[in-house]
Amino acid sequence: MSGAFGHALPAERPRTPDVDYGVPAEGGSMIGWSESVERLRTAEAYWLATTAPDRAPHVVPVWGVLVGDDLYLETGAANTKKARNLAADPAVAVHLDGVNDALIVHGIAVACMPDPDLGKALAAAFHAKYSGYEPGPNDWDDGGLHRIEPRVMLAWSDMPTATRWRFPTQD
Repeated sequence: MSGAFGHALPAERPRTPDVDYGVPAEGGSMIGWSESVERLRTAEAYWLATTAPDRAPHVVPVWGVLVGDDLYLETGAANTKKARNLAADPAVAVHLDGVNDALIVHGIAVACMPDPDLGKALAAAFHAKYSGYEPGPNDWDDGGLHRIEPRVMLAWSDMPTATRWRFPTQD
């Protein structure tokens, strides 16, 4: 069974801003699914946007990995602002670095306490990606890890290339 990013989805063009915004309504080509997933896989950091119970936004960079075609983000101890926000409202936006090469995932952050096999795969992936970081397979037994269930992914390198993918909901 592959994860959310394991199978290409149909690409579509998001609604273009009004003409007076200065963005061409046509032109360019769609961003590729494979290149977008590869960017998710190789990103150094993931900007995680959450919302506090008082509706205040909170954005912070976190580490993450793609394992089994699912995106896992380390979210820290339960007393961190991001973890408290996720407990109250799991809706998130995840943005990669790059204002001229944007990739944004909107979805739901699901608390994850991995089974031993997934824990080993996650520990190996984090260790391979982040030099000097050596998590153990049980490091997330008490929390601090979320799997992102994507709803929408957006990517563009300039507005005529804006591409949107809609994921099936996991109900």
